[in-house]
Order: sequence, then C-alpha cells, then structure tokens
Amino acid sequence: MWLCNQIKYLLNRSMLVLILIYLSTIVQAENSTPEQLVGWKQEMIKIEKVLSSQDNIREHIIINTYIADTPIKRTQGLMHVTDLNENEGMLFIFNPPRHVSMWMKDTVISLDILFIKADGTIAHVHKEAKPLSLRSIPSMHKVKWVLELKAGVTEKLKLRPGHKLIRD
Repeated sequence: MWLCNQIKYLLNRSMLVLILIYLSTIVQAENSTPEQLVGWKQEMIKIEKVLSSQDNIREHIIINTYIADTPIKRTQGLMHVTDLNENEGMLFIFNPPRHVSMWMKDTVISLDILFIKADGTIAHVHKEAKPLSLRSIPSMHKVKWVLELKAGVTEKLKLRPGHKLIRD
C-alpha cells in the first residue's frame, strides 16, 4: 500500500511538472520575438481612428512594430516568419517618400499591407496578401511608411484609409 501511494505521488508530481513546462512554453511562444527578427529595432506606434469628428472622439490602437529602415531589412521583411500576434507588425521606412511595391516572396503568412503617406495618413490598404506570391503590390501613392500586419487585423480593427499613423 505504501509503495502504491509513493508511485501515485510521483506520477502526480511528474504530471504537474510536465503541465507547468507545457504552459510556460505556451506563454513564451505568445510573447517571444520570431527568431528571424531577434535583434531588430522595435517601436510602439499608434494608429489614430477618428470615431466622431463632430465630437473630436478618437481611438488609438497600439501596435508593436519591428523596424525595417535599411535596404537589407526592407528586403528581408517578414520572410520566413511563421506567425505574428494581432498587436505586432513590421514598419518599413522609406526616406524620402516614394512610390513602392511590396511582394510576398518567402513570406509564409498572409498579411494586410497599409501604405502610409508622409503626413501619417493611411492612403491604401491591401488586405490578405497571398503568402509566397511574387505578384507586385503597388502603393498607388508616394509613401513614407508601409505597415504589415497579420491578415485580418485591419478588418478586425476597422483600419481604413484616412486613419493616421502616430510615432512618438
């Protein structure tokens, strides 16, 4: 009887340890940086939505972005990244502003792409860009920034042309 109780105790303890290890990996995965982006500069940005211009009611959506501000980083972008959280994205910076085209080469997740003019206004939104596509996605306007978000986020957050990027 004593031996049975000891075995049950050890099994319960082992199960508890395994459950804790499993849960910690889930939490780490939820808050971890994709390995392709380790060491990249990050910046919290806001997208400002005007809910009522008459009453001057605004909503700010905060997004943690990885900054692509060099030709090499802009070329790499989100290539090989397998997942993004809904509050994460990549901010491509083009200085001076210009017409740009994006593509999905080696990008394995679908993305929403927001083209943003120098005054911070979202000019164009391309929803659900197809993974791995070599098709060119043009900005349609001169832009200073391009924000890539996980596909579906622009619809969920109701992000539209006319909303504004705010960088502190």
